[in-house]
Amino acid sequence: MSYSRQPVIGYLVKTFPKLSETFILNEILELERQGVKLHIFSLRSPNDAIHHPAVAQVKSPVTYIPSILPQTSAVAKAALLEAQVNLSQQFALCQPNPVDAAIMFHHQRPEAKELNEIWQAIYLAQEMQRLNIAHLHVHFANIPTATAEMAQIICDVPYSITAHAKDIYLTDSEVLDRRMAKAEFVLTCTDFNRQYLQRISRSDTTIHLAYHGIDLKRFTSPASMLPAIRERLPERAQSAANPVEADAVAQPVRLLSVGRFCEKKGFDYLLKACRLLWANDLNFTCTLVGYGPLQSQIEQWIDTYQLHDVVTLAGKLTQDQVLEQYRQADAFVLPCVVMEDGDRDGLPNVLLEAMATGLPVVSTDISGIGELVQSGHNGLLVPERNEVALADALQQLMADAQWRSQLGHNGQQTVRQRFALAQNVGDVKDLLLQTLTRQPSQPSRHQASAHATLHSVDQLENALL
Repeated sequence: MSYSRQPVIGYLVKTFPKLSETFILNEILELERQGVKLHIFSLRSPNDAIHHPAVAQVKSPVTYIPSILPQTSAVAKAALLEAQVNLSQQFALCQPNPVDAAIMFHHQRPEAKELNEIWQAIYLAQEMQRLNIAHLHVHFANIPTATAEMAQIICDVPYSITAHAKDIYLTDSEVLDRRMAKAEFVLTCTDFNRQYLQRISRSDTTIHLAYHGIDLKRFTSPASMLPAIRERLPERAQSAANPVEADAVAQPVRLLSVGRFCEKKGFDYLLKACRLLWANDLNFTCTLVGYGPLQSQIEQWIDTYQLHDVVTLAGKLTQDQVLEQYRQADAFVLPCVVMEDGDRDGLPNVLLEAMATGLPVVSTDISGIGELVQSGHNGLLVPERNEVALADALQQLMADAQWRSQLGHNGQQTVRQRFALAQNVGDVKDLLLQTLTRQPSQPSRHQASAHATLHSVDQLENALL
């Protein structure tokens, strides 16, 4: 069977590739390995100066949908208007014209919206029709799903959603319910999220738990992490047997944290905990890998707390470089918090990665983190926004290398048993392929209920403006 004759599933994201969204890259690569034909649609062009080397392994074509954000481009606007004209002419004999119906829906939907969203939806509809896309899978229930919702009115391509964290808890529940109701199915990465979505859903759309997966061959290679863990045990055992001699040569315990520099990651509490550990003359270092809006604030905290001797900012790193950081560390820490507006992490992928490499992890008992970390068995959980409890947990780990090793081993087993990439993405693949066997959906209720029809290109552009 030729490529062109196989059903193609569209895969819509806000930005591809994005350095902080390795879970999306991993899913794409695994879907390709399992034989799914994808066409990636990205609402934004990437702006990261570096990207993961694995991006080069992606075989699926990528379409970047023209955008007038952050500022209007004459070239982008021309491409968007051309798509509107083409589809309006194609559906000229339809009453109502589905392009007009989508425009009307855009104006009438109650949530905050941008003109760019309807323009991109029309362009997406044109491309899905041109490429014969059989189904569209959308990552994030906010702007990407809003775009898919309007594109569906025009071209009737069914869509499904993977909802994560910020897009769930910062989207109005009525709007979220409407978007889910039109979806073939919904996936989300924690059971905590699934239960929340189930409570607000008034439709019969099925909501599935779909944990992120980890490439076990990459993260648990025998030649990488496991020997490094074993080598640390004699060093700490010697420290216990001959503390005076060992203290003179003991290496610092190496703490690692990875994440976007934003409030919900809890880096301020990590630095406060480091200040407490440093004040107690504990021998450690802490490396922070990441970037984001709190960069200058984190640098200021390091200066204020006088942590330059123990805390290092590693900056933006690729996945391969982050993997090397895991291999060099003794423990991983990410004290996530729930923000006042409800934003939070679901289940940070870096916790899975750290555990897969055999590191003991310390985090907070919020959202879906407790679905991965069983405190005292495969990691430690502390209350959020509590630097004292965090420092105490880290100090306990620093004092006992054998316990660190046991927690790391148990965490590795947890990831192997429940978070294998091939199995978890295989479940996603099965759901996607099931949609290809269903009958085409009926015309959208928004399309069917629209009343006004715009007949000229000038009227079309005026309506959008």
